Amino acid sequence: MRLACSYFGNRMVRYVREDMQTLHRLGFDRVVHTFSENDLAYYAGTLREIVAVTREAGLEAWLDPWGVARIFGGEAFSRWTLQEEDLRQRGPSGRRFDGACLNHPRLRERMTEWISAAAATGATGIFWDEPHWTPRGPGNPGGEYCVCEHCLQRSGDLPQLPAEERERFRAESVVRLLQDLVDLATQSRLASSICVLPQGMTDQPRLPWDRIAALPGLAEFGTDPYWEAFGKTTPEERDAFIDQSAGAARDAARAAGVASMLWVQAFRIPHTGEEDLLTGVRRLASHRPDTIAVWSFEACAQMSSLSCERPEVVWRALVDLLGELAQQDT
Repeated sequence: MRLACSYFGNRMVRYVREDMQTLHRLGFDRVVHTFSENDLAYYAGTLREIVAVTREAGLEAWLDPWGVARIFGGEAFSRWTLQEEDLRQRGPSGRRFDGACLNHPRLRERMTEWISAAAATGATGIFWDEPHWTPRGPGNPGGEYCVCEHCLQRSGDLPQLPAEERERFRAESVVRLLQDLVDLATQSRLASSICVLPQGMTDQPRLPWDRIAALPGLAEFGTDPYWEAFGKTTPEERDAFIDQSAGAARDAARAAGVASMLWVQAFRIPHTGEEDLLTGVRRLASHRPDTIAVWSFEACAQMSSLSCERPEVVWRALVDLLGELAQQDT
């Protein structure tokens, strides 16, 4: 079993170097660096340096389109959707959402630009993080779905479709976009890993995990069963949630002949949830994924909105446990 960790919030290369050396010493094999639209605009050269010091430390360097176009996971704003209103999803009410439409052809153009910049850093691959439509929330208070001209053109008459067919169309749009992105990444000699949200935990359409895991060119498939974040607070709920999500992701990956990756929540963990976190990680590891990954470095101590209540305690305990589990798996 290999270990991975995400890393963000620092663009000072000399400090990144120290942290990469620390991660390697702690037994990690891979680092997923966030690469937001802000990074694309202002830190592209710096990311090349960050990738270089990551590899010098003996770690694989992957990049995450963090909050890009507001259709991937991440606490980052999108300049694309601010500058180009017609790129955004539009609901039946006429309201524009904060995320780009997954069917908009210009989204492919923008993502091609992003992938080209990612390839120029020398990274090993791209971690496609939680692809999604704009969910119900501040960016879409009414919980609407997109009916822009591109969605209507592809679907025929989306508002008139039965709800089940409409959700199938939305799911197919995600699959189609992911295949396009994996193809573009492959052309740029970048590997691709996809992490999907657990089924049924948000108002997203139910995605065909088996088909996504089998997309041509994909190297890795996984999910992030963050039981604390999704409110699975009792031991019974936690265990059932882990078994369902982790088991389904592992099975889909194995059936497709690709590697499996499962993520551990090391953010917003209250001190009362620390022991539960370790118990859950042991159960997650029992599903024997190829890689267990942690979001994020030092339990997100650098970001107040994501930090664990006692980040130094969580990080130390988590690192010790993961090292123990990795040794047992060899």
